[in-house]
Amino acid sequence: MDELLATEPRPRERERVMCIRLLAKGRSAPDVAEVIGRSVDTVYRHKREFLARGEDALSAESWGGRRSAVLTEGEEVEFVAGFERAARDGELVTAEAMIEALSERIGRRVDSSTIYRMLARHGWRKVVPRPRHPDADPARQEAFKETSRSWSPRPAGPTSARCA
Repeated sequence: MDELLATEPRPRERERVMCIRLLAKGRSAPDVAEVIGRSVDTVYRHKREFLARGEDALSAESWGGRRSAVLTEGEEVEFVAGFERAARDGELVTAEAMIEALSERIGRRVDSSTIYRMLARHGWRKVVPRPRHPDADPARQEAFKETSRSWSPRPAGPTSARCA
């Protein structure tokens, strides 16, 4: 254990080795937590993992990742690709439609943040069409622009009394 501590270059793994080493020397979990700068729960978790997996538990490669993902990465790519095709075909793709589709696919309701994080992972951004009244007539709007007076006419003379 001492040679592992001396040769391990990665801080997280060194912390785990030191935790197990101190526990093996008889130190209490609160003392070890104070020494390594982690919570007592973390010390107990390291101990439990070490007892279950041995020296393999000292590697931090198992930490991190998507432990609570609703879809695998491949399924996510496939899910988003369907909506991407629809958007390229000119359909309006909304987050609400994606939430409904994902909820139906996995069999339970998902929070909107799940979809927004998924879209961010796949490089999507929010694009909203410019609002337009359904009865708007572009020809009449252009005619109005050409024939109407300016709404803020510039004064012919100086703008204030102090200008000379």
